[in-house]
Amino acid sequence: MTRQTITFLIVLSVLFSFSLVPATAKSDGIEKVPVMISFKGKADAELVKAHGGNVKYEYSIIPAVAAELPPKAIEALSENPNVEIIEQDAQAQVLEDDIPWGVSRINADDTQAAGFNGSGIKVAVIDTGVDYNHPDLAANYLGGYDFAYNDADPMDDYGHGTHVAGTIAAADNGFGVLGVAPYAGYYSVKVCDETGVCYYSDIAAGIEWAVNNGADVISMSIGGSSDSYTLKNAVDSAYESGVVVVAAAGNTGDSVIYPAGFDSVIAVAATDYYDNRASWSSYGPEVELAAPGVGIISTLMGGSYGSKSGTSMATPHVSGAVSLLLNTDVSGTSYDADNDGVWDPAEVRSRLQDTATDIGATGKDNYYGYGLVNALAAVNGFSLAVPGDDTSDGSTEEPADDSVDDGSSTEPAPEDPAPSVTMYVSSLDVVTDSVLRGKKNYFVWADATVEITDADGNPVSGATVTGDWSGLVTMTASGVTDADGVLVLSSDQQKNPDGTFTFTVTDVSLEGYEYDSSLNTATADSAAY
Repeated sequence: MTRQTITFLIVLSVLFSFSLVPATAKSDGIEKVPVMISFKGKADAELVKAHGGNVKYEYSIIPAVAAELPPKAIEALSENPNVEIIEQDAQAQVLEDDIPWGVSRINADDTQAAGFNGSGIKVAVIDTGVDYNHPDLAANYLGGYDFAYNDADPMDDYGHGTHVAGTIAAADNGFGVLGVAPYAGYYSVKVCDETGVCYYSDIAAGIEWAVNNGADVISMSIGGSSDSYTLKNAVDSAYESGVVVVAAAGNTGDSVIYPAGFDSVIAVAATDYYDNRASWSSYGPEVELAAPGVGIISTLMGGSYGSKSGTSMATPHVSGAVSLLLNTDVSGTSYDADNDGVWDPAEVRSRLQDTATDIGATGKDNYYGYGLVNALAAVNGFSLAVPGDDTSDGSTEEPADDSVDDGSSTEPAPEDPAPSVTMYVSSLDVVTDSVLRGKKNYFVWADATVEITDADGNPVSGATVTGDWSGLVTMTASGVTDADGVLVLSSDQQKNPDGTFTFTVTDVSLEGYEYDSSLNTATADSAAY
C-alpha cells in the first residue's frame, strides 16, 4: 500500500517558519503540520496530544517526539519552557545518478584474503529497504523494519538500498558480486518510500531501531539539505552508544548535506576510477573520507546486477571497511584510547583517517577529506578479534595449565555432542498487498509471515526458512528469522490477478536445532485476491 503526500503552503508567524510544508490528514477540519519536538528534559507525548497532536514517534534514545500539529498548537508549544525546539519534519531522498572495481580499489579483497571479512559485525542499512531474497544478499540478512509504511517487511520497492547493501555485504558465494565485508550481517531499515523520498522523523526512528537492535555500523546513503536538531541528536546518541555512523556527503556538487554534515557522522565523498573527485560530489570541511562512487556494479532488485553512481555508492565502501576494521583486536594498541579492548567510534575514525590514501591536496582537504579509504592499511598490524572474548583486561592469553604431566599418553574421553534443540513453525500467515500504477493496473503480491519457536516457546533467531509459493505464482523463497524469530517472505508481483497465493514451508534449518514439523501449527496458508 502506498502513502500519498499532499503539499501545501503554510506561513507561520511564530519562532520559525516553513516555506513549503507537507500536509497530512485533516482532523476536525484543521490541517496539521508534520513536526519534530525536542524537549529540554523528558519527552512529553501527552502534552503534544493535549494540543491536538497526532504522535507519530516517541523516541527512546533522544528526548523528542515526532507528530502532526495544528499551526496554533505549534505556536503555543513554542512558548512552553520545557520545549527546546520545534522544527519541520523535513524530507530527504536517496542520492544516485543512475549511472565493483571499488572493492579492489580500497583493497578490500586483499583484506579478506588476510582473514578479515566482517564476520559477526552487524550493519544497519537505512535506506529504501533491501531485496533480502536476492541470492547474493539472503545469507547475510538479519531482519529489519519498514518505517515508511510502519510494518515488519523492509522489502525494497525502489532499488537503491539493495544496491547499497550489495556493496557492503554481497556474499562470498562464487557468483554475482563480492561485497567489501561479505560475511557481515545487515539489517534492512526502510525509511524511504517507493519514490525514494523519506522524512527526517523516519530516519531518526530508523537510527533508534538500529541502536536498540545492536547494530555496530549505521550506513545512510540518504540525506537532505535541511539542518535538524532532532536528527543531529539521533546520530549523536547512536555515536555515544558505540555505533559508527557513515553517510553520503551528497551529489549537489556543493555543500555537504545532512546527516553527513553532523560531527558524529563520517561524511563520504565519491571518486572515479582514476581517484579523481566526481564533479557532482559535495564538498566542505565535513568530508572525512573518499571512496569509489562512479560506475559501481552491485545487486539490484529481483536477483539481478547493475551499475549506479553517487556518493550513495561511495558510502557503503566505507561502511564495509569499518566492518572489516571491527573484525580486528584493538586491545593493547595505541588506538585503544580508553583501554577497554573494544573499538569505539572515535577510535575507528582515527584509524581510518591515519591509514587513508592521501589524494588531492596534501593532508586533509574539503574534497577528499583525509583521503581514499584503505581497508588493508586499516587492518594492517592488527590480529583477528577472537569472537566472544570478554576478558576484562583485553588480554587474549590462554589461562595457565596447572595440571601435572605424569607421562601418561591416555587420551581424554570424547565429549558427548550437545543435544539439539527442537524448533517448529509456531505461526504462518499469508496476506496480500497491492500498488496502483497508472490509472487501472494493480500489481499484487503476497507476504508470508513465518514465526519459528523452540519447544519452550522462545523465538529462534537466525533460522533459515525455505518454502514454496504456488497458485498465482510458482517460486521458492528463503530467508533468515530476526531476533523475534520472525521472517517475512514475499512472492513476485502479479498484474491485475484473480486467484490465490499459497505459501508452504518446506524446511527450517539452524545449527544446534532440530526442525520437528509434527509440532507445526500450520505448514501452509493462502490468501485470495
